[in-house]
Order: sequence, then structure tokens, then C-alpha cells
Amino acid sequence: MTLLYLVRHGETELNTKGVYYGWTDCALSDHGVEQGIKVAAMLKDVNFDKVISSPLQRARKTAELVSGLSGEKVRLDDRLKELNFGFWEGKHYQTIQADDQENWELWVNDWKKAAPPAGESFLTMYHRVKEALNEILENSAGQNVLLVTHQGCLRIIMCLLLQMPYESYWRFTFAHDAYSLMEIEQGYGIVKKINQRIEEEEGRGL
Repeated sequence: MTLLYLVRHGETELNTKGVYYGWTDCALSDHGVEQGIKVAAMLKDVNFDKVISSPLQRARKTAELVSGLSGEKVRLDDRLKELNFGFWEGKHYQTIQADDQENWELWVNDWKKAAPPAGESFLTMYHRVKEALNEILENSAGQNVLLVTHQGCLRIIMCLLLQMPYESYWRFTFAHDAYSLMEIEQGYGIVKKINQRIEEEEGRGL
């Protein structure tokens, strides 16, 4: 049995602005650091055999905060980056609708295959995340694994582990100050916890 602890990176200033910033490498805000510390408190008694993170600093720093490991001990995987929004990086969707209406409509109408200009499609991201997840699971039998990444990647991971279709991607959301826990047994994913927050654990006396 493998236990996969899933954590979304802490908040950044760009989160609060509501812009697309998939591959933009921005730091955690002070609030984002506090969120990482909260998740660390919940998982302080877990001995992680592996800590794996997106290489973007908002995820990498969160992984260090949660695990207590120094940066060089966190394994980085480029395949766990967020969607590459290309020329739309740093822009609000309303700005894109106004300035790049044609490409916006193509993307909305064919969200799986279409890509932002100079960016990547959902399917491209899906397949790289799938490749990374399969590799992680193949090499982590019986281990406790901490995986710190992004909203889009976590949605894909849940779809893969629960054998759900692409459209189920939109049925998940992950908080910055929480963790989710998946139990992997004989190739099957079982949801043990999702978006577990410290207030909820304290409320149950955990």
C-alpha cells in the first residue's frame, strides 16, 4: 500500500490578482508561507519516504515547509508544472477575452485540444502528468510520498487515480492550506482525505 499526500502550493500575490500564471516562477506571499506552515503542523508525525515537487519556487518552497527538508533533498519534476499559458501568462481572463478573442473562443470551445498562443493544451499537460504519476507509483510501493504541485496537476492526478474521464477535471478544487490523502492499493486509488484543514483536525481532537 502506498500513501500519497497531495498538497497544493501556498498562495502567491498572483493568486490574489486572479491572473493566469502557470509557468511564471513567482514566490509565495507571506500568507502562502503561513499556509505551508499550517499543512506542516498537520503532517508533522508523518515520515515521508519521498518528497516530490514541481520545480516552480511556489511549490518547491511549500514542499520544504511541509516536509522540513532542505531544497536539495526535494526531488523536482518538470512534468508536475502547471499548464503553460504562453502569451496569456500574467493576464486576467477578461483582458484575454478583449485582446485575443479568436484564440480565447477556440480554447473555450475545445478546452482539451486547443492551447493558448505559445502555450500548451490540456491534453499535453495531462499526458506529462500521467507519465510522472505512473513513474512515481511504480517506484514508491509501500511508501509515504509527499507530492507538492499545482491546482491543474492535482485535478489530473485525482482523475487518473479514480479512473475518471477528462471532464471530471472540473469537479475537483484544492485549497492552499490543506492536504489530501490517497491510498494506492493494487493500482486502485482510494480517497482517505480531501482538502483536510488544520481547523478540521483540531475540531475532531486529532
